[in-house]
Amino acid sequence: MKNQTTKKPTKEKIFDVSLDLFSKKGFDAVSVREIAREVGIRESSIYNHYKNKEAILDAIIDFFMSELASGSLPEEEMEKLLETPELFFEVGARAFIKRMSAPKNEKIWRIISIELYHNDKIRDFYQTVLLEEPLKAWEEIFKKMIEKKMIKPVDPKILAYEYFYFAVYLIFEYFILKYEEDENFMNVAWKRLSNHAEFILDAVKID
Repeated sequence: MKNQTTKKPTKEKIFDVSLDLFSKKGFDAVSVREIAREVGIRESSIYNHYKNKEAILDAIIDFFMSELASGSLPEEEMEKLLETPELFFEVGARAFIKRMSAPKNEKIWRIISIELYHNDKIRDFYQTVLLEEPLKAWEEIFKKMIEKKMIKPVDPKILAYEYFYFAVYLIFEYFILKYEEDENFMNVAWKRLSNHAEFILDAVKID
């Protein structure tokens, strides 16, 4: 690991090593001393870059939030895609899976999965940013589809739950149940998420 990180700035090395260790052992099981040893620096040097171990975790979550935001489509492009619901769902599904399949993001999902049960900060982040905000966004998308008479006038909130929670299940299945298996999330999720989107759309589209 040290050879792979020798050309990186020290702060980036600390980030990457911490990300790797947290995803394998969980946040509480990793010490600052272990991080320093893996980076190849003194323990005290960690504090030149991060106030404490919690600050490293905060940096990891901030990075993840920026990754999620970077995948959002511009409103103009989204409105254009909405004219063809099948294409909209395909583009959205591919973008979602691509973000989740990035190596760093996979590790962060694993950390979230491990810490969700006993870390209040991670639980709040998961509840607000990874569940509530996407559900609201999908509810608004389905409202627009109903207004444009692309789909039947069903309850958009229920539809958002039905669509989005399948993606949540896929994340749970891969990052908790099957994480140690040698398979990329892209390969696991694409076909199933695509089939699910097609099923939902077929059920509500106007003939």
